[in-house]
Parts: sequence; structure tokens; C-alpha cells
Amino acid sequence: MNLNWKRSVVAASGLMLIIIAVLFEPVIFGGKTFGSPDSLSPKAIGIALNDVLEKSGEFPQWQPWVFSGMPTAEAFTHLSKLYFPEYIFKLFFLPGMMIQLLHLLFAGIGGFLMLRHFKCSEWAAGLGATAFMITPYMVTMVVFGHGSQMMTAAYIPWILWFTVRLWQNPSTWNMGWLALLLGFQLQRAHAQIAYYTWMLIGAYSLLILINGIRIKGDRSILGKGFGLFVFACILGVGLSLLIYLSAMEYTPFSVRGGSAGGGADYNYATGWSFHPKEILTFFIPSAFGFGGQPYWGFMPFTDYPNYMGIIILLLAIIGLFRKWELIHQFLVITSVFALFISFGKHFSLVYDLFFNIFPYFNKFRVPHMILILLQFNVGVLAAFGLDELVKLKEGKIPKWFLGIAGVMGVFFIGMVLGGSVIESAVRGSFSPPMIQDPRAAQALNNLRWNLWLNDAWLMILFSGSLIVLIWLWINRKVSQAMLMVVTVSLAIVDIGIVNFKIIQPNRSSGRGSQLMSKRVVDRFFQEDEIIKFLKQDESDFRIYPIGGLFGESRFAAFGLESVGGYHPAKLKDYNTFLSKTGNAAALPVLRMLNVKYLVSPQKINHPEIKSVKTGEIKSSRGNVSVDVLKVSNPSPRAWFVIETETVSDDEVWRKIVQPSFNPLETAYVNEPIKISADSKGSIIKFEKGVNHTRIMTESSGNQFLVLSEVYYPLRWKAMMDGKEIQTHKVNGILRGVEVPAGNHTIDFIYDKSSFKKGLTISFTSFGLSLGLIGLGYFRRKKDE
Repeated sequence: MNLNWKRSVVAASGLMLIIIAVLFEPVIFGGKTFGSPDSLSPKAIGIALNDVLEKSGEFPQWQPWVFSGMPTAEAFTHLSKLYFPEYIFKLFFLPGMMIQLLHLLFAGIGGFLMLRHFKCSEWAAGLGATAFMITPYMVTMVVFGHGSQMMTAAYIPWILWFTVRLWQNPSTWNMGWLALLLGFQLQRAHAQIAYYTWMLIGAYSLLILINGIRIKGDRSILGKGFGLFVFACILGVGLSLLIYLSAMEYTPFSVRGGSAGGGADYNYATGWSFHPKEILTFFIPSAFGFGGQPYWGFMPFTDYPNYMGIIILLLAIIGLFRKWELIHQFLVITSVFALFISFGKHFSLVYDLFFNIFPYFNKFRVPHMILILLQFNVGVLAAFGLDELVKLKEGKIPKWFLGIAGVMGVFFIGMVLGGSVIESAVRGSFSPPMIQDPRAAQALNNLRWNLWLNDAWLMILFSGSLIVLIWLWINRKVSQAMLMVVTVSLAIVDIGIVNFKIIQPNRSSGRGSQLMSKRVVDRFFQEDEIIKFLKQDESDFRIYPIGGLFGESRFAAFGLESVGGYHPAKLKDYNTFLSKTGNAAALPVLRMLNVKYLVSPQKINHPEIKSVKTGEIKSSRGNVSVDVLKVSNPSPRAWFVIETETVSDDEVWRKIVQPSFNPLETAYVNEPIKISADSKGSIIKFEKGVNHTRIMTESSGNQFLVLSEVYYPLRWKAMMDGKEIQTHKVNGILRGVEVPAGNHTIDFIYDKSSFKKGLTISFTSFGLSLGLIGLGYFRRKKDE
């Protein structure tokens, strides 16, 4: 990299940093942060896990605070501790939000370097890189608590850049860097975005191979490039196995991998499919209500439009008229596939092909997420388009100019002369508002139309400005520098307007702001009167939040174990248990789960439930008045039963919700278990940790011990007096072990062997990648 390149990279980085600072000014300088429910929920779990980490000195593999207990790392929870670059950030004591914004900058710098490698001018490279960096998808992920998606996507330009470099110049330098980037992206742990990135570079590599074979290129270079690319991919996977080795083993036990076909249920997977009609949002952000309450599109809900900028989109179209090379074929082919895959159930032919054939593709949901590849490709093509504008000959109007101007002109005339017809058509497409009040429903529909109308005129304004600017340039009424500056400025302002609506929506938008003071967030995680009351009880127990509080994860921050919570990859068996028991809404089931307290926003009258505290509790959706109710005769965390009964998996759900069911007396199991008649068993000592539970028992005959913890045989191993014994599934969800006569020590230990093996492979792959980079560096120095 020569001096001029270094200067241009520094300058571009500085400008992109300014853009980020302007967009996120309330966060960087205003003492605010984003407090969406999806931001607060993982933060609560993180507080609990960090507390365990500080006390035990080891990464906690189990989180007992949500859904009565589930895995952490293998369910992709709190993985920042397993992301190697995180430790560099922590050297500078950077908070999580600053780390996210640095990843945004990282995406921009990677895009700039990649586009300069593609021979784009500095202005064009800066535009394309910035377009991807601040595309509304990337900004929305920061605002609404999905930082892992954005940070994983930030690696896309870097990975594609080094993939291209490796094929062009097969070397250990390029291979080492590609391996490192692939590994870090996988460690950032949004597997779906990483998978799409691999699809992107896989498609590029396939095109290179096909093209090389077709033109009969140098087979030795082609073979070397292929070999180094494959080895880089293997090293990248190896670098990530501290997470993915155990995660892949968890997949069959998760709701995302527990269907009959080994993946997510099809309807679940395609819930957020992108309808072809919503392509209109590429041109008009509010074509389907933008997001939030005004949204009337085909997805269950959304917080943002899939807008890329009308200037960027028009430049991308112009970029297609550049002299076609392999990179153009690649961008067009992958963009078309990404678009058709995003349609999901709305045009299932292409999606089903990938869902049924491609490995692991069926583990993912939200098909429209793949549009990040389209948005990235459009940014690249926009850079090509800007450079194409510069090459226009004086006085010669290209055909594409007439086509674009004609389409925009027709739309403008239609808006002026046929406004009422357009309004009628748009209003006719509105979905019925989920509001009972007719006046409020009418107001919402008026808001929808106003949003559509305002964005349509803005689209006309920006696209018209670009058309006029191009015409002025063709006739040399403006300089090349003016063309570049004004085009880039228009594009950034265009996208910036949409991003400001996402970051700081005004009150009339129908959408709430996610911005809140950092002090408010800090207070959110301070104990309120309800939390203080619950924490006074130092016994082992769970709580059962009722209604809207069931999905609340805030309790975890205070070490309170809940039957509910939120996690997109919870255990499949627990999900089945909840669905079959009406969210565990039966008193025998609550007792079985060691529930001692109910936290209810409504009054409940029941002879076996007593109100013990009333007050307000903080939740991710505001303060809620609640009643804390105590369950009479709550079950302990572990006990010996009097009898066992063998039942089928289907029958057990009917049995455990019966009012007559007493979990302290009867255990429903899948196979016969003999309990000695007239014998007794007792628990002498009970010690519970996150990764280890020890129970010391005494019995006069063969007994059956039930532990009110979630059955997960892959990891939780039962040991009796140092020897492994069988763990039985009890009551469809709990654990149980047979205990012979005498005194015994029973340990339930979380098996970390897979995690440790993955950790060893990751460090080995990391060392090899660094070694390849070092070897490549010395070779480059030697060749200079």
C-alpha cells in the first residue's frame, strides 16, 4: 500500500467517522443509549453471567435464569467473551455501544479498500463503502438491539476483498488474512449472516473456477488458488469451533433444529418472508408504512424499510452499463439469488431449493435477512456507476439516461395529475389497523398515507436532482469535482434522512424512540420493591411471571430463576412442554418446577395461592403494577418420590396438568423403574451451582430421586459416587436418577468436553493463521 493509498484510506475513514458521529450523536455525545426490549433482555442475562464469571473464574455454560435453565454458548448467548477481538477493545475500556459503532466504521473501511482494489476512484469507493456502512439495515440492527447481526455483516466487504485477492494472487499472506477474517466473523456469532457471507464468496469462487476452465487459464494457478481458499475456509471454521462445535451438537435439541427434517419448522423459518410487492420500499421507504405501528406489509412486523437510497439505486443501475467483467456477473447473479431467496414462502421455488438441499440452511428463519447481500452488492454497483458518470462524453446522452429520466418523469406526472387515483390505490392496500377505536384507526391510515406521500415526493426530489446533475455534467455545465461532491452528498443525505427516522423518530411518526438516558438504563437494572422482596427469600425457588411478564428476562439480572424469559433458540423439549401445558399454567406443574412465587399484573383468587406483596416492577415496556403470590406447599428443588409410572411422551402432558397430580408422590417416566416397598430416602445435603449440582442422600432401599432441573442429556451427566449413571426424563421435562440403598453422593455435572475441544482447535487455528500472515509478510519483504 503506497503513501497515496494510505492517505486516501485515512481521509475516507475520517469522513466515515464524522458521518457515524452525526448519525449517532445522542449516543456518542449526548449520554444516551438504545433501550429496546431486544437490547435490555441480553443485557440482563449478561449481568447474571458476568457475575457468575467473576465469582467462579470460568465461562458459565448454563443459564438457569430463563426457561428454567438452558445452555449459554451453544445457544449463542453472551458470546462476546468468546470473540477474540473483544479483548483488544476491552484494553481501552470501550463500552458495548462504542464497540458496535467501531464495527460500523470497520465495515466502511473494508468497503473502501475493496472498491479501491476494484479500481474505483476515491470518491466512488467512498460512496459505495458509506452506502453499505449506513444502509438502514445496519443502523436498525444497532438501534434495536441486534448488534451481533450488524457486527457480523461488517466483515462482508473484508472477506470478499481477501477472497478476490487470494484468487488473483494465491499467497500465504492473503490466505492467513482470509482465514482470520472468516474465523472472527463466525466468532461474532450471527451464524445466519456468516452463512450468507460464505454463500457470497462461494459463488465468487465457483464463477472463478468456471471462468478459468472455460477460457483454459493457467490450471496450476487456478488449482493453487482453490487449495489455499479451501484451507483458509478450514482454518476459519477451526477458529470458530470454541462456539460452533458445541453449538452444532446442540442444534437437534433446539427449536431451530428440532423439526422432523432436522431444521427449523418451515412455517417458523419463513415467518419473515419478503413479499415481492415490498420491492417498492427500495424506492419509497414508507411504501408499506416504514415500520412499527404504521407498517402494513406482509411480515408480522418490522422496524425498518429495506431501503438502500434512491441515488444509490440509480447509480447501481448505471453501474450495470459499465463494461461487463466477471465482477459484474458475480454481483448480478448473487443479487438475483438473494432477492428470490428473501421471498421465502411468497415465491418458494428458489427458497425451497436452498431450504431442502443446502446444509444448515434450514436452521435459519427470517428469509428477508439475506437482503443484506443485495444491499452490499448495490453499494458496489453504485460505486461503479459513479465512475461511469465521469466517463460520459460531452454532449452525448446515453440511452440509460433517457430511460431513467422517462420513468421518473412519468411517475412525476402521475403524482401531479393522478394524485387522487394513487391515493385511492394506496389506501386500498392498507391492512386493517389493530385498533378498536374507529377514530384512532382512521388517524393511523391517514398517517400511513402521509408517510407514503412525503417519501414519494422526496424520491422524486432526489432522483430528479441526480438527473438534472447528470444532464448538466453531460453538457459540461458543472465540473467533475462538482459532479462527485454533489452526487455523494445527495446520496448520503438521502440515506441519512431515513436513518434519522430510525434513530430519532418524531412523535407524529407512529413509532417510539429507542433512545434513553444511560442513567435510565442503569436505574432499570437497579432493584425495585418487588425484586427486593423476592431476593429476601434465600431458598432455592423459581418464579412464574404471568401474562406479558412471562417473556421478561430482567429477573435474570438479579439472579432470580424464571419459568419464562426470552431466547430465540430455547430447548425444543421445553418449548413443547410450554405449548402442551398452556405455558405451564397448572398448579401441579408449577409445584413440579419448584415455583414458589407468581408475579402477576392481575389479581388472582385461588385457595392455594396467597398474595404476599403488591407494588410496581420495572419491565422492558415500562413500570407495571403487580401482585406477588405465594404458592402453598411449594416443592423443593429435589425430592424422592413414592412411586413411578411408565407413560408415553404424548400421555405425560395430560397427566401432569391434572389437579390430582402430586409431583412429590408420583414421577412419570418412559421406562419401568423399581422402588423398594416400605423404604425411605432423604436428602442430607443439597449444593447447587450453575455448572454443577451435588446431592448427598441416604436411603433404606432402592429409591428414585427427582431433580427439578431441565432434562438435557447431551450435557448434564449424572454421577453417583464418582461413576456415571443413567439420567431419566421425568414428567416430560425434568431429570431423575435411580438411587440404591445406602449413603450416596450424586453429582449432576455439565459436560464441557466439547467446549474445551473447540477451544483448543480455535487457538490452534488462530496460531496457524497468524503464522501464515507472518510468513507471507516476510516473503513480501524479501521480494521487495
